[in-house]
Amino acid sequence: MGKALILCLALAGCSTTAPIGNPREVWCDHNQPRRPSLAVVQAMSRAELDEMNAFNGQGAKWCGWKANA
Repeated sequence: MGKALILCLALAGCSTTAPIGNPREVWCDHNQPRRPSLAVVQAMSRAELDEMNAFNGQGAKWCGWKANA
């Protein structure tokens, strides 16, 4: 039991050196378009709207997101 516990603790402390995939692919896998309701958009500040538009623009460029029709 003691050896197993030491082995588990030793393995838990190791960092992985496996390469991470293409950063753009990782970003696309973990994000989706921001599409708030009209009421939310009307309540957003100019800075919030600019940030959302930049985020969605990046998604369109990197991930091929399309505008809602």
